[in-house]
Amino acid sequence: MKNYEILVNYLNSFPMMDYPKTSRIHKLRSIQNKENGIFVKREDELGFGVSGTKIRKYLSLIPNLMNKNFQEVIVWGGAFSNNVLSAVQLLIESGIKPIVFFDTKNKHQLIGNYLLSSLFLEKNSIHWHNKEELNYKENLINTYKESRLKKGIQVGYIEEGANMYEAFPGACSLALDILRNEKENQIDFNDIVIDAGTGLSSIALILCLSFLKIKKNIHIILVAGNEEEFKLSLNSFKNKFEKEINCKIEFLIPFVFYFPSTAKSFGSVNNSIFNHIKITAQMDGILTDPIYSAKLFITADNIIKNKNISGNILLIHSGGSLSLFGFSEKLSQII
Repeated sequence: MKNYEILVNYLNSFPMMDYPKTSRIHKLRSIQNKENGIFVKREDELGFGVSGTKIRKYLSLIPNLMNKNFQEVIVWGGAFSNNVLSAVQLLIESGIKPIVFFDTKNKHQLIGNYLLSSLFLEKNSIHWHNKEELNYKENLINTYKESRLKKGIQVGYIEEGANMYEAFPGACSLALDILRNEKENQIDFNDIVIDAGTGLSSIALILCLSFLKIKKNIHIILVAGNEEEFKLSLNSFKNKFEKEINCKIEFLIPFVFYFPSTAKSFGSVNNSIFNHIKITAQMDGILTDPIYSAKLFITADNIIKNKNISGNILLIHSGGSLSLFGFSEKLSQII
């Protein structure tokens, strides 16, 4: 109980937005067998325009940006990024102008998340660069900041995927919400399956459960990035977290990495994924996106079967279903 109180007090020390923080769980029909109780955590229901684990990151990140009185904030990410779409909405709501740098190759592909983001962004908020220029991220950001500072405008910055410590306290709310789900439903999850892009949500889950000494097996689907990058980021957040709470994490709960069972490269899709989206919709009443959550469901099914995992298992639906708007042609072919 002591560590739980320390964690809660630590999180309460940060200003937080009043975004939704709780999501429900329910059994899955599309992935089921006699030995397991397989559940999904409906992070996709936390919001419409901004949903899933992304909104948790901004619980603490937005107040941090507001307290620094930034008039503009650069959001780094691709034109079709779920995080960019989420960030621009929350920044505008908070009275901050979002600025993005996109690859010129996507300029005329006005579909999906880019189409939706464009509804929010003023024309002078989008800066187009070729791939080579975007490789010099730091130069682009610093040049823009310096040019705006000369005009008296303070500019902040959000990392790709909001992968920054200012978003960590908000991301920690996922672990506490899972514990609430367990208590209210009188259930204990042995295994949790979660996808990872930049990995912050997974990292926060591992660190919080480890600090609370609650042992669960975490299965991480690396939709983007690799094991080495994840572990470096985990170690960085762990060191910072320990300094903040003035307490050491004695051990890390077990976690295992996987790559998606199909369409392994980031952003890639195939017919198997779209067929699975249809099956999940018809059997579970859930929309999954082809980049993250559909790959999570497919890979989780394979993990459970191949590793003969028993007990109660929780899949974290990370949201992002709005990206389906970019795949209307593919979806129409499976109807």
